Amino acid sequence: MAQVVVIGNIALDETLAVEAFPEPGASIAGSALSEGVGGKGANQAIAMARALAGVAPVRFVAAIGGDLRGARLRAGIEGEVLEARLISRDLPTDFSVILRDKNRENTIVTTQDCARSITGEEAVAVLAEYGPGDALVLQGNLRAETSLAVLEAAKARGIWRVLNPSPVEGCTAEMLAACDLLVVNEGEAETFGGAAHLSVGKVLVRTLGPRGAEVWQEGALVLKVAGVAVEALDPTGAGDCFLAALVAAMIRRGAILPEAEDLDLAAWAAGLCVSRLGTQSAFPTVAEFQAAFTA
Repeated sequence: MAQVVVIGNIALDETLAVEAFPEPGASIAGSALSEGVGGKGANQAIAMARALAGVAPVRFVAAIGGDLRGARLRAGIEGEVLEARLISRDLPTDFSVILRDKNRENTIVTTQDCARSITGEEAVAVLAEYGPGDALVLQGNLRAETSLAVLEAAKARGIWRVLNPSPVEGCTAEMLAACDLLVVNEGEAETFGGAAHLSVGKVLVRTLGPRGAEVWQEGALVLKVAGVAVEALDPTGAGDCFLAALVAAMIRRGAILPEAEDLDLAAWAAGLCVSRLGTQSAFPTVAEFQAAFTA
C-alpha cells in the first residue's frame, strides 16, 4: 500500500468580509466570517486523507506554537483521517488573515515563522519510513533550502515527489527541477517561465480556474479538460483541494501520469469546494470522495 507524507504549514485562518480591498494607508471596516484550520500544507493533507481513506495512509508534518492559536489548530484536526505529527516550537503559531470582498475574491496574508523553522535535517528524517511507491507532497511555505534537501532525499529513496510552488517566494529554480509532478496555477506558471519551460523533465499540471486544467510534458500540451460549472461562493482552498484530489486519484490508479479522469475528479472536488463557504469544511467529505471514486 502506498503511503503519503505532506510536509508543510498549518495556520489558523481568520476570514474577514470587506466591501473592497483597502488602498495603501486606508483603514476600513470589516466583519468576521470564520476562523478555522488552514495553511496550504494542512489543507492538502486533510483533503488527500479524506480522498484516500481506506486506500493509503496520509501523514502530515508541520511545526506549531504552544499558544492559543496552536491549541485551536490541534483541536481542529483531531477528527480528521490522517496522522498529524506537529512539531512544537517556542514561536507564535502561524496564522492567515483572509480578506474577502463583495465579489467573493480573496486576498490572503500568512505568517510563516513556525513553517520556516523546520530544518532540512528534520524534514529529511521524516522520510526514513518511506520508499519506492510512496509520495511526498510539498508547497512553498518551508525555507527553500529545507524543501530542496527533502526533495533530493526523496529522489534518492525512490519516492514520488509532488510540488505546489506556492507561495512563489518560497520556491527556487532548483526546487522546481527536483520534483516529478509540478502543480501550478496560471500566475505561478507565468512567474516561473511558462508551462512549456516548466514541463521539461517532469509532468506539469496547470490549473485554469473555472476553465479547467492542462497537463504538459516535455514542453508540450498533452491533455486539457474543461472545468465544472458551479456558483462560486468562496474560492479559499480550491487549489489545495484540486491538488489533493488529483494526487489521490493518481495514487488510486498507481499512476504517475495524470489522465482525464483524474483531472475531472479533481475539478469536481474543487468545484464542490468553491460552491460552499469555508475552507476545509467546504472540502468533500470522506463519503463524498468515496461516492465520486466509485461512480
